[in-house]
Amino acid sequence: MNFRAILIKGFFPKELPQPFSTKSFGEVITKNGANIPNEFENNKKISISAVHNLARAGALRRKLSIPNPTNFYRLSKFLVQHDAELIKLARKSDFSLTSPGSQTQPRAINPRHSLDSGPLYRAKLRSTSRFILKADISRFYPSIYTHSIPWAMHTKPVAKKNRSAGLIGNVIDLLVRNSQDAQTVGIPIGPDPSLLISEIILGAVDEKLMASQKLRAFRYIDDYEFGCKSYSEAEMILGLLQEELNHFELSLNPRKTSILKLPIRIEKTWVSELRAFSFRKTDKGQEFDLLRYFDHAFELFVKTPDEGVLKYAIARMSGIDILEKNWPLYQNILAQCCLTEPGVIKFVIEQLARYFTAFGIDNLSFEECFNEIISIHAPLGHGSEVAWAIFSLILLSLPVHQKPIEVASVMEDPVVAVLALDAKVKNLTPQDFTFDHFATHMTTENLYGDHWLLSYEANVKGWLPSVGPDDHVMADPCFKYLKDNNVSFYDNSFTLGNVSIKPLPDIKNGGVVGGEIY
Repeated sequence: MNFRAILIKGFFPKELPQPFSTKSFGEVITKNGANIPNEFENNKKISISAVHNLARAGALRRKLSIPNPTNFYRLSKFLVQHDAELIKLARKSDFSLTSPGSQTQPRAINPRHSLDSGPLYRAKLRSTSRFILKADISRFYPSIYTHSIPWAMHTKPVAKKNRSAGLIGNVIDLLVRNSQDAQTVGIPIGPDPSLLISEIILGAVDEKLMASQKLRAFRYIDDYEFGCKSYSEAEMILGLLQEELNHFELSLNPRKTSILKLPIRIEKTWVSELRAFSFRKTDKGQEFDLLRYFDHAFELFVKTPDEGVLKYAIARMSGIDILEKNWPLYQNILAQCCLTEPGVIKFVIEQLARYFTAFGIDNLSFEECFNEIISIHAPLGHGSEVAWAIFSLILLSLPVHQKPIEVASVMEDPVVAVLALDAKVKNLTPQDFTFDHFATHMTTENLYGDHWLLSYEANVKGWLPSVGPDDHVMADPCFKYLKDNNVSFYDNSFTLGNVSIKPLPDIKNGGVVGGEIY
């Protein structure tokens, strides 16, 4: 593990809009380490992580965590100091595909296999099996008991007997708890250290399973697949798995745990169908093909709303060159995709970035589309839909209308707040609109609360005044240090031209979109 890499690449969740970055934070901390205030080293300091509500396929939601930078600094520094021992523990499992190891992926701590390898391991497992046990841990990250970290590292009896800082696991337990208001249930979803911690815990589970039974299996994060010769063998392994998980206060999700008789599909039907679709290269031929392709994608979406059909459908278009004559049609289809499943906005933005210089953009359609998304999702507290819609309007220099900005301005999501304030500064919101609710968070106390990102960033950007006569950021030694060194967590100079166009990774193996499998 590399300290600088964790601070720059492993801090913020990858699902945030691109302007959110910890690059300056990581560079300042690692270049000016000798000048860091002593308060940064206070392991007893407690903060609350910022929370960003993430859209997933269908109606599913996930709460991403953005830890306070001071607490993230302490945890990351300690992990790096003990990286040899921790990496060894995280690689205990013989069949985990997500133990740390890959050097080719974009994060600081990466699983040794990417999700697109799933079908290959699935095919291999089934070549010698008659039954498959599929098992999924219920609410894995949110249900991890932080005290189980030392249990996994030192064994439960040892950890219960010795609760001192002499055990590495006890210190990690403390540092994780202190980054989430001292809560003992759950670890942050999004930052890289959580992958390491989860692999240490499940590595201990897998080690116990391997000691008691010869297994044919693979695991990706918390999703298990076991190959079995008989139904009774599958039942026995299921019992063993649940027993070992119980030792760590974890349980299986009954809706996603089942024993299946082979043969069953290796790859989802809709993935195969969308991947196999071909597009002609004539104006009229491509027009008909676009209509048929997305009509079929919409039908598949209706049948399987909890899977990322539309994300995959749009991401696959990275390998297709849209002809200028069909660009208006394609834009209308993309706008419909956004309204149908706002989780696709990231992929739509990549498509707009690809063509806007050559063909231009239908601003009126997308202005209406993204404002409608804000109006629908802001009252529901759907942070990622609103954030990506505001970000899209900023990129396209389109206005945020009165009603959408009113409902967005009372959301308790700091990512939305920072984007909304950026839109105001760029004169994209009604001129007389004030963000009174956001302004209440401009206090020193809030720098360690769940709005720390807004409280700090709105100050250093000069967007909102401090509550009271004094600069609230300069009143805190840690955040004063960051401000004095020009640390920022949001790049307000980001433009549509900066958006990177990424092809669908290793499409031949299917089902992979932006690091997720569907």
